[in-house]
Order: sequence, then C-alpha cells, then structure tokens
Amino acid sequence: MALERVKDAALAHAVSDVVSDLADLVQKELRLARAEISDKIATKLQAGIWMSAAGVLALIAILFGLQAVVFGIASYGIAMHWACLIVAGALAAIAGIAFLKGRSDAQEELTPDRTIRQVKRDISTVKEQLT
Repeated sequence: MALERVKDAALAHAVSDVVSDLADLVQKELRLARAEISDKIATKLQAGIWMSAAGVLALIAILFGLQAVVFGIASYGIAMHWACLIVAGALAAIAGIAFLKGRSDAQEELTPDRTIRQVKRDISTVKEQLT
C-alpha cells in the first residue's frame, strides 16, 4: 500500500512536471513567433521604403530626360542635353537597382516558418515521451 502511494505521488509529480514544461514551452514558442513576425514585418517595411525610393528616383530620371529633350530642342549644342541624358541614365540605373532590391524583399512571406517547424518538433517529442 505504501508502494502504491509512492507510485501515485511519482505519477502526479511527473504529470505536474510535464504540464509545467508544456506551459513553459508554449510561452517560449509564442515569444519566438512574435519575434519572427515582427522581423518579417520590418523586412516588408524596408521593402516599401526601397520601392518608394525607386519611384522617386524614376520620377527624377524622367524629369532629367524631359529636361534633356528640352535642352536638345532649344540648343543644337552637345553639352547641355548630353549632360542631362547622362544624369538621367545614372538615376534610372539607381532606380532600377532600388526597385529590384525592394521587390526581392517584398516577396518574403510573413508566415513564421521556424516557429511552425519548432512546434511540430515539440509535438512529436511530447508524443514520443508519452508513449
């Protein structure tokens, strides 16, 4: 009879430990998910900033291109409009690079992949320990 009480106490203690560890694990997984989602949102925000910069630079490139056309029509000399076209070409190249950077950052998904994998591993570990 005393042996049964010891077994019951050990079982209750083990169940209590499992529940406590599970609660701690859930809290840690939630913190990980929050951190991962906030990191991905920051990446999306940066992507928006890069794409906005690309739009502004593209607008400036168009303005310089139009300015070059105006100078080309107004003056048949080479210096003014060629200078404007060179600047417009450089700004267009920078705008293209900024757009590509923003687009590649924007394609990242917001799903917390690491957290999902970790939770799946935790579930399989708990299943193994319970059987």
